[in-house]
This record gives sequence, C-alpha cells and structure tokens, in this order.
Amino acid sequence: MTAPHSQAVLILGAGLTGLTIAYHLSRQSCHITLLDHPEWRDGFWLNPSDPVPILLGCYRESHRLLHALDRQQPPYPDRSIPLEFRLPDGRHVSYQSARLPGAFQWMMSLFSFQGLAWQDRWKLFSHVERIWEQAQTLPADLENRTADEWLLATGQSLEARERIWGRLAHWLTGNDLARLSAATFVQLLSTVFLSDASDARLLSVSGSIEQRLMMPMKQSLPHDRIVFRTLTSPPLLRFDENKMRDVRLRDGMTLRAHWYIIALPHQQLRALLPERLLTRLAYFSHMTDLTDLGGLVVQLKCRSSVQTPRLVLLTGHLFHQLTVAPSGPGEIVCRLCAMADSLENLNGDQVRDAAIAELIRVFPNMAPEDISVHEIIREPHATLSLAPGTARLRPLQQSPIQNLLVAGGWTDTGWPTNLESALVSAHRCSEIVTGRPA
Repeated sequence: MTAPHSQAVLILGAGLTGLTIAYHLSRQSCHITLLDHPEWRDGFWLNPSDPVPILLGCYRESHRLLHALDRQQPPYPDRSIPLEFRLPDGRHVSYQSARLPGAFQWMMSLFSFQGLAWQDRWKLFSHVERIWEQAQTLPADLENRTADEWLLATGQSLEARERIWGRLAHWLTGNDLARLSAATFVQLLSTVFLSDASDARLLSVSGSIEQRLMMPMKQSLPHDRIVFRTLTSPPLLRFDENKMRDVRLRDGMTLRAHWYIIALPHQQLRALLPERLLTRLAYFSHMTDLTDLGGLVVQLKCRSSVQTPRLVLLTGHLFHQLTVAPSGPGEIVCRLCAMADSLENLNGDQVRDAAIAELIRVFPNMAPEDISVHEIIREPHATLSLAPGTARLRPLQQSPIQNLLVAGGWTDTGWPTNLESALVSAHRCSEIVTGRPA
C-alpha cells in the first residue's frame, strides 16, 4: 500500500488532458501518479496521432502551452493563414480581420467580407450595433433556442445560413445550426470576431498532438516525482461520505493521494463511478444526458508543388471542411471532414470517390493521378452535442466530492470540445490543487 505524500495527486487518464495536468503540477513540485488503460482515449480529435488543430488567436491556453514546449523548430514552420470559404459558384472568399482600434475592426471586417450578400451584412451590422449601443439586448432565452432560429430572427437569409453560418458553426463546434444552442453560437462569435483583431487570426500548426504537445511534456516531467502505471483492468474507486478514499487496483494494490483527478471522456468517467454517486448527485447524474456526435475524415496524400497550409470551409452537402498541410518535398496532406451521419449510407469506396471528387472541385488543377494515398478515419466521439440545454449539463472541474476533480474538453470551460477546452480544464485543475496559478 502506498502512503500519501504532501501534495500527492493521482490522475486517471494519461492522454493529452491528464498529461497536461501532470505537466503543470510537476512544475509546482507535486508528486503525481498517472494511471492509464488501453481503452481510455481522449476522443474529440485529441488523440496522439491526430494533427494539432488550426488555432484561433483567442485560444490563449493553446498558444501559451505550445510556446512553453517548443524547443526546436518543427520540420514545417507554423504559419498564419486566412479563413477561406468556398461558395457554390466556385469562388473562394476570405475573412480578413482588419487592423483597426475597437469596434472599427469588426465593422470594417464585416463590410469587406464578400461571402455574405450586402443585405445580410447590413442586417447583421444593424443588429450588433443596436446591442453595442445598448438600444437592444440579446434575448434571455438563447440557451433554449437553436442558432438557426436566432439567425433567422436577426434577418439572415437561408443562403447566408447555409453557405457561411452553417459552415462556421461546423468548424467552431462540430454541430450544425439546427442542433447548436444559440447561446453557445453567439458567445463564440462574440469571442472570436467582436474582440481584438488578433483573436480571429488563424495559425496552422505543423505536426501531431503527440509530436508537438505530448512528447515534449513527457520529456520535461521529473522522473523522481512522477509514476506511470498502465492497467490491464479498470480500477475500483472507493469513496467515503464526502471524500474519495483511494483507488484499488485489480492486483490488490491500493493507491492513495490528497487529490484525485479523472481526465477521461464522460462515458469512461461514468463507468468508473459507483451507482450511488450517479443517482444521488446532480453533478454526476447530468453527465448521463450528454451526447457525442460522430465524425469522419478522409485523408488524401497528394503531389503538389504548392506547400502552403490552408483551411477551406466548404458549401457541399457531404464535406464541410478541408485542411491542407505540407508533408514532404512536393507533397501535401488534404483532410476532408464530415459529420458521420452525412456519409452513413456510403461504403468505403464511395466515401473515397466522393472525397477525391470534392478535392478536384476545390483544386481544379489537381488530377486524380496526383492523389496517391487515402485513409478513412472514423471518430465516434468527434464532438459534444451542444444542443439547447446542454450548457447546464457540462460539469465544472470541482466535483461535490471534496478531493475529486474532473477534466476534459467536454467539461464546462466556455469552449466547445476542442484543444483549447481540454487545456483550459487541465489548467484549472492544477490551480485548484496548488491554490495558485499554474
């Protein structure tokens, strides 16, 4: 049996979220035990082999961690890129965030954006201006309405909702407008587009989650203050009335700590908790109502002399996003993303053919023989459904159990289930444990 050490912390889940918590706490001289299991995965496109997602300027925790971990220049430099939309007529238009002070930046950015018809731009500008000048307030029931209902109420046309706002919602949240909570969408639009111009700028980050985040964190962890254990069976969590008592492993070993942190997706967390907690405490019982949405990526390796990374939001019915990244001399990797249910009636060959056809529509100069490799990647837990009412179900980091914290991109961080959300939750856990900024 292990005896508790001063500021001993036990973390269940050694994926990106759990590892980030360990990284922060190790810098505060905590003693950490990390438990992992082969079936525990971060999901939400945050697994080690997944590429680092394109970062918005307002993802401050992601930028801060990358900056702290970068010790050498990656093979392909990180690059600022525009946010592109491909319109039904084949035109590509970019959203450019104007470098102007205060409200002038979003006014000029909106009026110069050619993806929206003039009437849609004017109606949106008038709506935002009235709120800005406090002549009008946002409806109090936004969390009970969908984003599509809110956009319709502001006068946005069907065309604008389908070709711009719907694609923006997919990219930012993984949800479509008819499902997404209006409150979540309005909050994101305000955070990204109505603050500093730098908040809406995009950074294409080269490399995978493992290469840029997880491996550098593992290398920086002090070996004398951290223990890794890979389990063959899930552990047993044991509780007293208001505290977690210990973690019992299947081999009979008991692990104790001052703090316990579960850094797992909500389904895996629920499987570890005793039934009495799930039924007695709303904090845990609400998790049973959370729903994940599946996603699919077709990854194509192509010959190309152009090595510029890109993000293109697509208007097509099957795929809603295309990212391009250099992968070698004269070679690029193109990733076409779709919601899983939009392709559920197609077999693998049909999905591949649809992806190649979409890629050639976007890049007419690319020939089928330039596309050498393809891979279809299915993620059953691609994102959290952010339907109206979901916000109250997402838990904060501090649970009702005094020494038990919960972390992950799906928790209540103010962000959708993305990299920034996972890293924010990890940072908050470390601050609770140490009582000071990480």
